Amino acid sequence: MTLDPQVTRFFGGIAAAVDPITRFRMTVGEPDPWQEQVLRSDPRKSETDRMLLCLVGRQSGKSTTCGCLAYDAYTRGQEVILTAPSMRQSITLFRRIIAFMHTDPAPPPIMRQTMTELEAHPRHGGRITVLPANENARGETADLIIGDEACFIQPDEALTAFFPMRRSTGRIFLLSTPNGTRNGYFYETWESDANVRRIKARSMDTTREDRLAQIEFDRRTMSDATFRREHLCEWVGAGESLLSWNTLERAMQNEEKALCLT
Repeated sequence: MTLDPQVTRFFGGIAAAVDPITRFRMTVGEPDPWQEQVLRSDPRKSETDRMLLCLVGRQSGKSTTCGCLAYDAYTRGQEVILTAPSMRQSITLFRRIIAFMHTDPAPPPIMRQTMTELEAHPRHGGRITVLPANENARGETADLIIGDEACFIQPDEALTAFFPMRRSTGRIFLLSTPNGTRNGYFYETWESDANVRRIKARSMDTTREDRLAQIEFDRRTMSDATFRREHLCEWVGAGESLLSWNTLERAMQNEEKALCLT
């Protein structure tokens, strides 16, 4: 029996509304494990999920994950603020959000849409605002605040200025690759004993062949410090490290012969 397309669309909309993972699959495909953890996070079930820190390697889907989390909150009638270091990065985030809207079988009715804002009809209530970290957003309130490339939002006050905008029941989601310095709000919170949830996702932990090929190319062409920072999520500065990644990798292989001193 063939279902009517409208019926299929109706049930698809219900599935996406109930489960953000289903929404992700409809737009992008199968999520990586770290993306599932983010999309399943729920401050109603765990207090640590009120602030979520993700240390993520390059080309691992940070912006896509931000877009899915933001759009899912929007469909539930929540207000979302996303910020990034620059306007260009902010607009890129917004494009990810629109991609999820275009694949939604039953999107909320739109009252207003600009290059950086999406607002649903008042009876629904959802709203997304995307803006660079240096823009004044005083007076705004949000159920969800997302900071992309949080390590690169400088000074710290430009990032933390968004925190008071969170409603009492809301949450904050910060994600970034390391910026090479062992200071700043993101690093200090990551290393502290603060009651926050931490998720680490190295680029090389993916099982996707196309991404692994790109990572291997970067391993051969990047400096060791850059590779460890960008793909292994290590807090390594711009200088050369004492032991290279290749040296550490060979040390874990049984084929390498021991060095005998006579």
